[in-house]
Amino acid sequence: MTVEPKIYGAILAGGSGTRMNSPVPKQFLMLGDAPVFIHCLRTFLKDSRIRQVWVGSNGDWLELARQQIGEYIGADERLRLCQGGADREGTMLNVLNAIRENNRTTDSDIVLIHDSVRPFVTLRIIGDVIAAMENCDACNTVVPVNDTVVRSADGRTVSDMPLRSELFAGQSPQGFRIHKLLDAYERLSPEQRARLTETTKICYFSDIPIHLVRGEFFNFKITTPYDLEAANFALEYIKKMQE
Repeated sequence: MTVEPKIYGAILAGGSGTRMNSPVPKQFLMLGDAPVFIHCLRTFLKDSRIRQVWVGSNGDWLELARQQIGEYIGADERLRLCQGGADREGTMLNVLNAIRENNRTTDSDIVLIHDSVRPFVTLRIIGDVIAAMENCDACNTVVPVNDTVVRSADGRTVSDMPLRSELFAGQSPQGFRIHKLLDAYERLSPEQRARLTETTKICYFSDIPIHLVRGEFFNFKITTPYDLEAANFALEYIKKMQE
C-alpha cells in the first residue's frame, strides 16, 4: 500500500546578516508591511498540503522571531519554532531533527527547505517542488544563468568559460526526503561537510540525483543593503501588478 507522504516546511532564519551591516539580522528587517521572513511564512502557509512550517533561528534572535510571528501572523497551529545552529547547516539539522522528534515521520515524508531571506517565493514554485518530489528524492529550484560565466583558478586570469546553456543558479525551496537527507549527511566525511554551502550538496556528494524545478528571477536572496532596496522596489511593482 502506498503511503501518502507528509509535507513539512523548513524556513532557515539563523543567519547573522553581517553583510547587511545591520545590528538586526536581515531576515527580521522590514520589507514593506512585514519583516522579510514573514513574507516567506505567509506564502508557505497558503499551501494547505504543508502539515507544519518550522522556523529555525539562533538563540540570540529566537525570541524576536516569536514576537514578529505573533504580531504579523498570529496564532497558527501549523507554525513551529526551534533553536537554530551556528551556521546554515546547523540550523537545517536542528529543524529536521525537531520535525522528526515531534512527528512520526516515515521514509516517504518530504521537507521543503527555504531561505528566510527569499521573500518572493511563490505558490507556483512551492507546488512545482511538491510535484517534483513525487518522482525523486531531492530537487532544487533554479533559474538559467544569463551572463557569461568564467572560471579563474588564480583569481587573475580566465581558466575556463563553461557552456552557459548548461549553467543554472540555485534558489530555494529545495525538496528532500527527510530520512534520506539525514542519512546522507551522516555518511559524509569531515572534508565533505566542510565544503557544504547549501543543502543539495549533501545529495550531490552522496550520488542522490537532484531534479531541477524552474524558479523565478525575482525569487532572489536578500544579502546586502542594495538587495533590500531592490526588494522594496520589487514589492511595490508586485502590488501594482496585482491591483
